[in-house]
Amino acid sequence: MSNLLKKRSRLLILVITLIIIVLSVVFSFRVNTNYDMTEYLPNNSETKEGLDVLEDTFGNHAMIELMIKDKSLNEIYLIKQQLLLIDGIQKIVWLDDLADISDPDSINQLLINQYYRNGHALLTLIFIEDGYALEVEEGINQIKETLVGQDFYLRGEPLNNIEARNIAEDEVLSLILIILPICFIILIFASMSWLEPLIVLTVLGIGVIVNLGTNAFLPSVSFITLTIASALQLAISLDYSLFFIHRYYEFKDEGLDTKTSVNKAFKKSLPVISASALTTMVGFLALLFMRYRIGMDIGIVLSKGILLSYLSVIFFLPVLIVVFNKWLEKLRHKHFMFHLGGLKNIFIKFRYIFTVLIIVLLVGGIFLQTKTGYLFGSNEYAGDESTVAIDDGLISETYGEYQTITLLLKDSDKQSELNLIQSLMSLEHVTKIDAMYTVVDPSTPVAYLPAELVAGYNQGDYARMMIYTDLVDENDTLFAFSDQLNRSIDIEYQEFYMLGSIPATTEIRDTVLADTPIVMLVSVILIGLVILIVFKNFAVPILLLLVIQTAIWLNIGLLAMNDREVIYIGYLVVLALQLGATIDYAMLYASRYIEARNDFSKAEAMKQSLKKTSIPIMISGLVLASAGFIQMLFSDILVVGDIGLLIGRGAILSIIMVLFFLPSILYVFDKFIVKKKIQ
Repeated sequence: MSNLLKKRSRLLILVITLIIIVLSVVFSFRVNTNYDMTEYLPNNSETKEGLDVLEDTFGNHAMIELMIKDKSLNEIYLIKQQLLLIDGIQKIVWLDDLADISDPDSINQLLINQYYRNGHALLTLIFIEDGYALEVEEGINQIKETLVGQDFYLRGEPLNNIEARNIAEDEVLSLILIILPICFIILIFASMSWLEPLIVLTVLGIGVIVNLGTNAFLPSVSFITLTIASALQLAISLDYSLFFIHRYYEFKDEGLDTKTSVNKAFKKSLPVISASALTTMVGFLALLFMRYRIGMDIGIVLSKGILLSYLSVIFFLPVLIVVFNKWLEKLRHKHFMFHLGGLKNIFIKFRYIFTVLIIVLLVGGIFLQTKTGYLFGSNEYAGDESTVAIDDGLISETYGEYQTITLLLKDSDKQSELNLIQSLMSLEHVTKIDAMYTVVDPSTPVAYLPAELVAGYNQGDYARMMIYTDLVDENDTLFAFSDQLNRSIDIEYQEFYMLGSIPATTEIRDTVLADTPIVMLVSVILIGLVILIVFKNFAVPILLLLVIQTAIWLNIGLLAMNDREVIYIGYLVVLALQLGATIDYAMLYASRYIEARNDFSKAEAMKQSLKKTSIPIMISGLVLASAGFIQMLFSDILVVGDIGLLIGRGAILSIIMVLFFLPSILYVFDKFIVKKKIQ
């Protein structure tokens, strides 16, 4: 470290850092953002395989519904002709395709009601590209421009995708801009110099910017990851700066010069900072073991971000402290926060109560989390107040709600299709089936049917069938229906694919539920190994993991008490994140306690440890909690809001467990964790 603090080395580090920042900003605009959650299903996923078959046969075309209010049949027909001129629209399905709208009295009323009710027309627009293509968004914008002045509403998966894209692009910056001033205010209370918050945020900001830029070298980054990564990286890695700079002040206050203080602070804090960064990275890297590869996406980006923040702290922070040392000293002020050393007597007196209580809380948390409800779907990311949700609701008031499931049936024949149609129509929640033999009389020979009609239902080795269901809310009924549907088709066909929100949600559910024990086991084992290596004691990782795991189960269990469902991927991410990030607090306290036991009794070691660690732990935890709660309050993406809630509350619970339970636990189990000790 002494070599890095020389004038020439400091200048070189500053120049290299500036170059890296500029390059990272440039590359950050080249990050490929992914909005399709089915992309993260395993490679052998039936949904992914089915989408490939669909693309190779019938084509994977985006579809939206357009409701236009208070127009006559002829006016709707003219509007349809206008819309057909828009680039990217392949086809528009409406009443005029099935009947002569010039003579409405001759049309069956049931048929009319499917496309025209109370003066409101419902058109289905089919695009050339799939639902995630930018060309589809351009086409929808042209539709809106064409219909300016008309009373119209849109619904469909492409609208959800567009809204998710727009929200995510706006939120990456807006969430940071909200979090930064809050972090600054919290750091003011934690600092011992008015300049300190600026230095800390500058160092951490470098890590965030470089992480954003290096995302350009990944094939893609999910919009969920992109939205949460920067704020969480900033909040989680704050520990490292605080651990370092508070050690620096300790040596500086002993009368040592700046460079000596920085060198000693580096030697003393490096093991704890390195262990903290490693446990956090390990927690995120455990997500790589998920078969649902959104875990890999989040794990790589966040673990990379933690590594970059760690490197920024150990290389750049010491340089800034030396460069701005005079201003740091001139702007020194009294500490605004209080430490918890004065609670020593309480923790000692009630040590056995605290120890038993944490076991009770752990068991209670485990029980409650089994009662928590989860959501697995990915078709709706925005809340009920979004434009997409409002439009969907207004269309549903007139035409009802439904979801479609596309069946691709290999080596199909007429009798098998007829048997399947009869079987499916007998199922509860099936409202309509669109298949060749529901459109034409089954007795009509295929040779006499229009080639275009046949091509719409048969391509290559596959027949296409569309099932309409009244199930729109994710619940046990939906999953039971999906399983029942699968069994019914399996009777008639050896090979088939089901595509749509319902089968995709079912597959995501099955995949992530299987991933959960893997993620938990891997994260606990790897983090436990890191703690074991750092402390060289088997009791320490057990006790520290017990404390943080209690906070995690309580965090999840409180969802059941509040009767709140959360998106499951958020829960799974927080399992790894809370363990990996907040175990740092427990490690910091334990390392200080064990270090203090070389010179002090158990009681005094507890006091010294609380005095030295309570402030950085509270500050770090409050920043992490603030980042989470800000995401919960200000994000318009439901999954991001869910992750924010769990992170914010999890950070608070971890602070409580470490500062109010861990001191008593280490005191009780002192003989198992301390070798050389003062009685």
